[in-house]
Amino acid sequence: MTDFLSKINQLDAKLNIESVHQQVVEINNIVATIKQKQVLKKAPKKLGFLPDIAEEICSNHFHSKDQLDDFKTINQLLNNTRQFLAIKFGLWSIPNLETAQTIKDQLKIYKGLEIMAGNGYWSKALSQVGVKMTATDNLDWSRTSNTGAQAFVSVGNYDAVTAVKQFNDVDLIICSWAPNFGNSDEKVVATWQKFNSAKHLLFVGERNGVTNSVAFWQKESFLHTKKLKLINQIFTSFDFIDEQIFEIAHEI
Repeated sequence: MTDFLSKINQLDAKLNIESVHQQVVEINNIVATIKQKQVLKKAPKKLGFLPDIAEEICSNHFHSKDQLDDFKTINQLLNNTRQFLAIKFGLWSIPNLETAQTIKDQLKIYKGLEIMAGNGYWSKALSQVGVKMTATDNLDWSRTSNTGAQAFVSVGNYDAVTAVKQFNDVDLIICSWAPNFGNSDEKVVATWQKFNSAKHLLFVGERNGVTNSVAFWQKESFLHTKKLKLINQIFTSFDFIDEQIFEIAHEI
């Protein structure tokens, strides 16, 4: 994936199709923003083409096998943008300032804790809109990843449960892309309900998909408020993964 950008830019120039070009521009903007350690102002536009749209583009524009092959290749790359960002920057989720501001305003957030923070990109976004954030991670992954030294903010070395216990004077706990194996997410919820006074616990991920444990999706009680609906209207997924923000009910 190291030549991801050069490949899509080369193919974009060859194909010369406006709808493809717009998406390539979007990716270049995402990468340029991340390289500058900044946060996107708004959620990225949708990347990649669904089969029916792809078929329409092929029938309207291409007359040779080489052109068809080039389009199939660039569409595959567009659909793999999230994987590229994970490999290149250690980022699976891409926050934006509009969403961060909406979280702050709608949920009345002044002080927050990010757990399993990775490189702390969500903390960076929330900090930029005025939330006092503490980013934490056990940092196990960073010892074997080339992206482990690319943090956007200072990330404290705490496992999620310890962080929830220790930093208990916050308004918000946020966790982005918890693993879809083990039970770390369930432990976080139980610890929050017992030891932490934060009014809001948010998980960023995909329901019954690439994030969080099976037990988490089956057992937890989720809130469905107008405020959260508004947040998710702004935080739109940029690919085929149905990424959303979920809020857990504080049952105790």
